[in-house]
Amino acid sequence: MMGALLLSILVVFITMPYHKYVGKRFPINLRKFGSVVIFCVMCSAAIYVLVYGKVLDWYDSPSICWATATAVVFAILFVYMERNHNSPYFLMDVFKLRSIRMGILLFLLLMIFNSSAMFVSVFAGVGMKIDNWQNASLNNWSIAGYFIGCIIAIAMGSKGVHLKYLFSMGFVLIGLSSLFMYFEVQTDGLYERMKYPVIIRSAGMMLLYSLTAVHANQRMPYKYLSTWICIMLTVRMVLGPGAGTAIYTNVMQHRQQHYVTRFAHDMDQLNTEVAASYNQTVQGMMYQGKSEKEAHNMAALSTKGRVQVQATLAAVKEMSGWTFYGCMACAVLMLVIPWRKRKLDLQT
Repeated sequence: MMGALLLSILVVFITMPYHKYVGKRFPINLRKFGSVVIFCVMCSAAIYVLVYGKVLDWYDSPSICWATATAVVFAILFVYMERNHNSPYFLMDVFKLRSIRMGILLFLLLMIFNSSAMFVSVFAGVGMKIDNWQNASLNNWSIAGYFIGCIIAIAMGSKGVHLKYLFSMGFVLIGLSSLFMYFEVQTDGLYERMKYPVIIRSAGMMLLYSLTAVHANQRMPYKYLSTWICIMLTVRMVLGPGAGTAIYTNVMQHRQQHYVTRFAHDMDQLNTEVAASYNQTVQGMMYQGKSEKEAHNMAALSTKGRVQVQATLAAVKEMSGWTFYGCMACAVLMLVIPWRKRKLDLQT
């Protein structure tokens, strides 16, 4: 997407140099275009490390090492270019504003905890054995959650409720969605009940998603508006989801492997229930004309599959519990940190 946008800007820049714009010339020059390219390469390299780090065994892979070096070099180059230009595209002084720093923190925490949406899809796919279309259709209930969150934000805002309570409520709702999954994850789950965590999480996401920008804009001089928009989109659309997905997928794989090893320890012929299921599968395969070796292989795969499902459900349940604790900690943090009173000044 970033590559397509950069290519579009470059095509317009080259093919329409004499077009009459609002200003005296084309609103972006090659120098600013170069800064945007450097910024996009830096973000792309960082996301590559986060997403493919676990798959490629982190820094044992040359591509991860090169991506990390690219991200660091291009980040330093971007900061150097913006600090040493008379008309910078990205104003570094924006990080001195406390409201901006709080906005970055809120968006980062929101997008990390919002990655817990994978609990519903993993449980529905593994525990209920539903197809991808039914799994994807659960996301349609997010619209109802967004609407509920919007109504809550408007109603509470009209009554003058402090933003810290709304931020805390948003994290509580995301935590309640994970708590619902903690008690719902079982071998005989109901597909119809999976819409409730989607709605609850979406309502909490809407509260935080919309009001964080409102909080940052309250005390922000107008000259920082474009820089804040760049930061906001980068954190909530690139870095936040990338970090959240990387954290949840890596932890899920680690805990899943832990439970596979734990559950497989007792899966032997000394366990009467496991032995009976294994022997029954072997006999069934041999009745179908399979050889003894093929029958034992099929029985072993069947047993492994059951262990894999149990390990996945146990990992989802454990991660749901930790997500709930994390959201509650963020909700308490929103209430205890000092919030400055709004000061309306004429800074521009």
